[in-house]
Amino acid sequence: MSGVAGILHIDNGRPAAASDIQQMLSRIRHRARDGSSWRTEGSVALGHAWLDTTGEGGPGPLAMAGGKLAITADCRLDNRDELLARLGLRDQSIADAMLIMRAYLKWGEACPTYLQGDFAFAIWDGERQALFCARDHFGVKPFYYYSTARRFAFASEIGPILALDGVGRRLSEHQISGFLAGLPDDTQATPYAEIFRLPAGHSVIVADRQVTFRRYWQIEPSQRPSRSDAAEEFRHLFVQSVENRMRGTPAVGAMLSGGLDSSSIACVASLRAAAQRNPKFKTFSLVFDKGSPTDEKPFIDAVLADNPIDATLIAVGNYAPFGEFERILEEQEGTFLAPGLSLTRGLYRTAGAKGVKVLLDGHGGDEVVSQGHGHLHELANTGRWLELWRELHSAAHTYGEGMLSLYFKFLTIYGPAWRIARMRSTARRVIGNMRRRPAQPARAAWTGLVNPELARRTDIAERFHRGCMPSSVRASEALTHHWILSGGLVPHAFEVLDKAGANFGVEPRYPFWDKPLVEFCLALPGEEKLKDGFGRHVLRRAMQGILPPAVQWRRDKIDFTANLVNGMLGNHRELLDRLLISDSERIAPYVNLPAVAAVYDRMLRQPEQATLPDVQHVWRAVSLSLWLRQVQGSPA
Repeated sequence: MSGVAGILHIDNGRPAAASDIQQMLSRIRHRARDGSSWRTEGSVALGHAWLDTTGEGGPGPLAMAGGKLAITADCRLDNRDELLARLGLRDQSIADAMLIMRAYLKWGEACPTYLQGDFAFAIWDGERQALFCARDHFGVKPFYYYSTARRFAFASEIGPILALDGVGRRLSEHQISGFLAGLPDDTQATPYAEIFRLPAGHSVIVADRQVTFRRYWQIEPSQRPSRSDAAEEFRHLFVQSVENRMRGTPAVGAMLSGGLDSSSIACVASLRAAAQRNPKFKTFSLVFDKGSPTDEKPFIDAVLADNPIDATLIAVGNYAPFGEFERILEEQEGTFLAPGLSLTRGLYRTAGAKGVKVLLDGHGGDEVVSQGHGHLHELANTGRWLELWRELHSAAHTYGEGMLSLYFKFLTIYGPAWRIARMRSTARRVIGNMRRRPAQPARAAWTGLVNPELARRTDIAERFHRGCMPSSVRASEALTHHWILSGGLVPHAFEVLDKAGANFGVEPRYPFWDKPLVEFCLALPGEEKLKDGFGRHVLRRAMQGILPPAVQWRRDKIDFTANLVNGMLGNHRELLDRLLISDSERIAPYVNLPAVAAVYDRMLRQPEQATLPDVQHVWRAVSLSLWLRQVQGSPA
């Protein structure tokens, strides 16, 4: 993991100040545990904060072509051999950033389409007097920017940009309303109105006083021929992905929760480490009280019993979700949609203290492999009612309600009465449009938390309507899978985890978010994703002989709702009372206070009946209040 920063003065002739890039780098000092440096040339300055996780020889920015090209990059390339062959290079030790510059020399602005891995980079082309920047396919590496007619600045975090003179700190109401609604729909917005994110799979070129954005890639199913057995192909791609993410440093470990995703990664990685006669592979696990609904230690123990692993178990006793929260908000530079982040930080902190620089994370397994819920709709939509019955019978209670009630829901949507139901739905939509009202489901989803005036100003109803999965998409597993993978929550989660890890000198890497693996999973038929009631069926089959059967075929997933409720009420009651009741004027312009107060009162009276939306309402309102206090200052 590294950090990038840079400034380009677009108004002709003005030189870039070394003091500006030094000031920017000082704001990401935590990313520079192995050094930092900068380079100025005329109107451009590039900076690099270096954490060595790829075994390369020092911080950038790197230059070539007689100094006409320079790059600052936070990158790890997975298709190095392919690139070396395409570029006619024989030097196996060439740095990833230098390979990117070589790719730019050959393919120009199309070069990101030839790259695989995680990257965010900026190349200064002195000959063209152009700055070319790109972010990886899924947005694993962050890239923020500020752009005016006179200046373009970028960095791996928001803080370095805010450090520059003239950059405003006006808050983005658009982003705040989206946060409160749980709607990361805007892939460009940040908490600050003048600072933006480069979306995943996009590049930008700044030249001739113009800033031009381009989408260089969008996710599509794989077209490459695969092995006859999908599980065999999945295992091949998955093992390769894990190995790619172990490249560069012996200081590699993995999170191990006991779930299917993290356990698959830990088992594959530990077997690889053993085959190479490396020290025992390190894993890090959170362990909750025995008998609690979040206790996964039996599954963790099953993995440890079968593999050569050096395990660190981190006891979680009295969970306090708002512990160190002011510090977390400073790290995140704004609000975020991750109530359990304080637990993840505990893993990063412990791993960093034990000398681990790279931590493999099972994040994304649900989305990438797919639980296959869209396959149920697919079966109903194509009239395969017996197959649907069998699937629901196999997965009884897995989906949170009884089999019969679920079956009749599908009958209502796709069965003989579907024409009447759709005609009624169409009529309601037409009438709603005539009255200029949002559809009721969208209204119910957001009015509980967002101040009605803010909702109107930021058009949250229409945004929420656009963000809901269309019925035409829901009826197809392939379309459902594509829709989930393309959502704004994917890069948002990566940005949150990147900042959290960086503060402990740890780079999270995600074996499930491998481009060939994602494309392969998207191309799979529904029955490979959901079969006999087991979601992610292809992964389970692929892990035969690698995972303990108790983990391989477990159906349940841990629900942290009760843990959050108990933690908030048991450890932060005074804080919640103050921020939601006595000091609520701070969030009044943004939050629907009567609705939140009612949810909070209900949670206090019946904590055991609190739902996930209840918890989200309270947690987001408190988070926003604490962040506003940071950026606006405490009242006198």
